[in-house]
Amino acid sequence: MLILRISVILLPAFSVVLASAANAQQACEIEEAQRLFGQQPRPVATVQELLSVCLKNGATDYRIFMFQGVMAREAGDFDRAIQLLQRSHEIAPNELNPALELAFTLERDHGRQAARIYEDILAKDPASRPALLGAARVARGQYRLDKARGIYEQLLKSNPQDLEALNGLAWLTLANRNREQARAAFQGVLALDPQNSEAQVGLSKLEEVYRYVLDVNGAFVSTNMGTSWGAGATGLIGITAVDTLELGEFHYTNELQTLTFAGVAVLPSDDIRIGYYRLVPFQYNLSVTYDFRAHTGLPDEYWIEGSAGIYVTDYLRWFGSYRQAVGGPQWNGRLVRTGLAVALSDSWEVTASGFNAAQQIFNNYQNIYSWVFDVVYHGPANALVVAGVGYSPLFDNVDLHARAIVPITDRIAVQVAAAHNSINADTRATVGLRFNW
Repeated sequence: MLILRISVILLPAFSVVLASAANAQQACEIEEAQRLFGQQPRPVATVQELLSVCLKNGATDYRIFMFQGVMAREAGDFDRAIQLLQRSHEIAPNELNPALELAFTLERDHGRQAARIYEDILAKDPASRPALLGAARVARGQYRLDKARGIYEQLLKSNPQDLEALNGLAWLTLANRNREQARAAFQGVLALDPQNSEAQVGLSKLEEVYRYVLDVNGAFVSTNMGTSWGAGATGLIGITAVDTLELGEFHYTNELQTLTFAGVAVLPSDDIRIGYYRLVPFQYNLSVTYDFRAHTGLPDEYWIEGSAGIYVTDYLRWFGSYRQAVGGPQWNGRLVRTGLAVALSDSWEVTASGFNAAQQIFNNYQNIYSWVFDVVYHGPANALVVAGVGYSPLFDNVDLHARAIVPITDRIAVQVAAAHNSINADTRATVGLRFNW
């Protein structure tokens, strides 16, 4: 009986000891996970195992999700990284590191959201160097170059040898198409830190930046009325990082009358074009162009066109344009275009456009509606391929078109383009070279 009573008394206590041992064995070792997380190379599998134990135990320490988010980002899974880091930030909204990691992860595809987080951090701590550098990177990506420059100069006042700020200024110089100044700036960073990887990357990008473009092309046009040959050149001058001027001239041997989805037109003997373009990537674009189209047996005509585009989101862009043609009853008319472009990835984009043409010569400004769908591929070294189809219900006209820019050296590319309209067998082909420097 005594032995039985001792067993009854000790058994619950022994069970408690076993349970405690089991719990101790499965405890959340977040401090150990943090220590291992900071090692290089990082033992990812071990850290993940420790974090999994914490989650099984119901732990809600913000570091669990922050570490998981950073590792997901480093593995290339940005969507999952953002989800995890957002959860970490929500758990500890006053902690600096989750906010910084989240903003840094958002920079690649969600610059506006990243900028808001950096602004919140700087509102609490205006001198936060990581937040200042992050805000400058976002401003650079949004081509708000003056804002980025101000941040880098602020950092350099505190430390004239701040390598990240010096690299940032070098990138701004390169964005403004000043290759040699950018080269000197990156080399200055390497003089302070010969192994600086960002400066090395900057030097490798110099040859991808150019200020001037010259296109030299020949063209062939064939319709039911005959054929015409053409030749000309167009020059582009980069004034700033976002502003470009255009000047071009094209000559045709035969002034053929054509009819396409854009309406009735006659090839000019000479077409002189002047344009101004402003392009702020991932924000907006504007342009104004003027064409003087000279004819030998007809009045000269003049085209004035304005266009604009704006990013509704990081992946969705609206665009539109208006062209007015004047010079005589044969030419007076307008062309309105509007549409949407959707980025499917960094390389692929699809666009859908609607056109409305109206000319005095065609039933006194009768509307001609057309629809065009294009697929666009942006390749390495400024390669470009565009292919699409258009349709005009009024004429039952099908328009097929394609264009490509294929680099053959760092500074020279081949250009080819072709288009065919079914209504009058209007077929056009263009072949030429593009020179960048």
